[in-house]
Amino acid sequence: MPEWVLPGLALAVALVALALSLWQWRELRVLRACLQERLDTVAQRQELAQQSISGLTAGALGMDRRLRRVEATEKWLSDRQETIENQQAAEQPYSQAIRLVQQGASARRLVEELALSESEAELLVRLHGLRDSAA
Repeated sequence: MPEWVLPGLALAVALVALALSLWQWRELRVLRACLQERLDTVAQRQELAQQSISGLTAGALGMDRRLRRVEATEKWLSDRQETIENQQAAEQPYSQAIRLVQQGASARRLVEELALSESEAELLVRLHGLRDSAA
């Protein structure tokens, strides 16, 4: 083999190695750019997801406050209704007794029919009974 072939072959191998290195370097740069683009996309999606979670959290907190107000109002209304029903139940025998007295019922009838005490019946007759027009 001539002497000049070895240095020429070594030079050719060096040039091929350099060309491959440059090609790999370019491929790595392209790959890096692609990966950076994907990373940016993932970061944008993460930011959107974070904003969505923040919005949902704020909405849930607002809904929780509204629900507590509704529950408090419901409890208040329920208590109020119970109070009114209790008042009506307590007043009902007296309302019926007053009607009977205004129709001329005696204290004895109130005691027998409505289970009022004698003193309650007599008081209702005095307060709501028919007045004697001659007096």
